[in-house]
Amino acid sequence: MCRISGCFRATNVLLIVFDGLVLALSNIELNVLKNLDFKDPRSFLLKLRCLEEVVSQTDTPKNIKNLRVNGLKQAREARDAALFCYGMSKVIGETVYFSMCEAQDYDFVAKWRSNSIEHLARVQLKEVVPKALNTAASLDTVISQLSKYVDSADLVVAIRLNQITRFEPDSIVVPSTIKIGELWVFGSITEDQSEWGLWGNFLGQLGFQSFEYPA
Repeated sequence: MCRISGCFRATNVLLIVFDGLVLALSNIELNVLKNLDFKDPRSFLLKLRCLEEVVSQTDTPKNIKNLRVNGLKQAREARDAALFCYGMSKVIGETVYFSMCEAQDYDFVAKWRSNSIEHLARVQLKEVVPKALNTAASLDTVISQLSKYVDSADLVVAIRLNQITRFEPDSIVVPSTIKIGELWVFGSITEDQSEWGLWGNFLGQLGFQSFEYPA
């Protein structure tokens, strides 16, 4: 993931060296990001699985079980954030915590520590929804919609591929007009969602990481 590798203070602005780019964050914004309520993705997913198992035994409507109602959007996004961060934890070998913090161009903040340095990344969630919800939904379409990000070099975009489909990551083409920091795709690779896959970075060195849903 994108990493903050150093910082320099100038008046009331913090200049952050971010993958070779110099970005500016006000003291207020930096403190807000650092003081968010960060959650451990593994613990969050374990608790969520317990709740899902209880609800599955009831006659609760399927769309509610799947968090597919407006009132449960935040819970659905928190689950996806936890899944992405749990997968990233396997990639980098450090726990990647998350905090939901919906802003203009990101849905949550990821935090991890490496070599005594604390790293922060702003992450925007996207989803390729099941065909049952939208027959025209595709990964190419979701990626093409990222063209609206023309000046977001510090933004990580994580797309959940939530379809039963054949996925060939080497065939993915990211338009040059998309100006973001990193692009990742994650999704279940088994029908029972016990095993997951994480592909990326599609704007750098492409790799794959499989991981099991925590149990």
